[in-house]
Amino acid sequence: MAGYTRQDTANNIANGNVIDADDFDAEYNAIEAGFNASTGHAHDGTAGEGAPITKVGPAQDLVVSGTSVTPKTTNTLDLGTAAAQYKNAFFDGTVDTDALTVSANATVGGNLDVTGVITATGGVTGDITGNITGNVTGTVSDVSNHDTDDISEGSTNQYFTTSRARTSVTATGSLSYNSATGVISYTQGDTDTITEGTANLYYTDARAKAAISVTDAGGDGSLTYSAGAITYTGPSAAETRAHFSGGTGVSITDGVVAIGQAVGTTSNVTFNDTVVNGNLTVNGTTTTVNTETLNLADNQIVLNSNETGTPTQNGGIEIERGTAANKTLVWNEADDKWTVGSETFVAGTFEGVLSGTLATPRTIALSGDVSGSASFDGGSNVTISATVADDSHNHVISNIDGLQTEIDTKAELAGSSSQAFSASTLNATTVDLGAWTVTQSGTDLKFAYNGINRMKLDSSGNLTVEGNITAYGSA
Repeated sequence: MAGYTRQDTANNIANGNVIDADDFDAEYNAIEAGFNASTGHAHDGTAGEGAPITKVGPAQDLVVSGTSVTPKTTNTLDLGTAAAQYKNAFFDGTVDTDALTVSANATVGGNLDVTGVITATGGVTGDITGNITGNVTGTVSDVSNHDTDDISEGSTNQYFTTSRARTSVTATGSLSYNSATGVISYTQGDTDTITEGTANLYYTDARAKAAISVTDAGGDGSLTYSAGAITYTGPSAAETRAHFSGGTGVSITDGVVAIGQAVGTTSNVTFNDTVVNGNLTVNGTTTTVNTETLNLADNQIVLNSNETGTPTQNGGIEIERGTAANKTLVWNEADDKWTVGSETFVAGTFEGVLSGTLATPRTIALSGDVSGSASFDGGSNVTISATVADDSHNHVISNIDGLQTEIDTKAELAGSSSQAFSASTLNATTVDLGAWTVTQSGTDLKFAYNGINRMKLDSSGNLTVEGNITAYGSA
């Protein structure tokens, strides 16, 4: 081995000797250098390098000589695989193979000699020069460099010639033919000159009329046929009316549909109970509801709902009283206040600030343990300056100077003492009318009966009523 030189020249590595590690280390280094890839053993056939390696593989399958690379036995080795392929192959000579499969394009720079059959499923494009011997199956798109003079005539598909064409044509009946000139002549005829067949007969009116028939399948009206004429008679009035019948509230008599009353656009129509599930819009100027009880789910009634600008119309409730004058509760736009005219409100409690004169001015006089006096006209606050004689007792002011009696007398309605205004307390925010009271609460005016609020009037003019509102009826 040219690359390896024995290092233990003194034969220190021997039986019975003390062997130093350096001896082994130097020997191993020399062996490693002998197999070095660039400076080690070459196997090139020169002295000391050993003979060339001509057989490789697990079983020495590949044999390499000076002129060829062959397998150990025929048909055993592949050159590359489908997964690990060679890139390019270059040959200067003949490639002999049992089968050749080209998966991509192939370029042939010289002649292509094929002793077998060429099969091109995708077609053959480009120019082909020279002769093609044998059969060509498929479509040849261009034979411009050939004509029929280059192709021998077969025994069945012969070439066209004028004489062959003329001699192959004959004519009979009203047609005459000159084979020398190729002219066909026609002698005019008509159906009278042609014998009638047994299936395709000539047309006649009688035959046409006899070939037609009509079937009346029943039902309203009728369908008839006679001598070529088809007659349809429409249904009678009785037949048509027989298909209609009245329903709930609707009757049909002699074709006239009736529902018991006129329903024209100008008619007055009356129905009993009517339920409208959708919206109901009434565009008339007057809507009359003749009912004893009106139930509304809305908690607020809007009047003058079509007002969009500055308000100019009064709005409110008017009570129809028959032969007596009607009464109203109206919001007056001019005064910007609620008004009931000169009428009287009756309530157990009145809440709110009073303005104006409540009654005839009176003088409140104090007596007993308290002395003093004050003038009261209901239009302003009253301040009583009193002297208390004995401050250890409770004092009750009752019917001062006949004030209670005067209030009861002035508040009677239509002379009925049962409707008398008999309040026991009169102050700035509450009017006590017995069971009814009128009380101001904040900006609201509340009407209560036996302590339960029944009606409220707020500062915006909204009127809220707990119970039903009767549009008209007896007082």
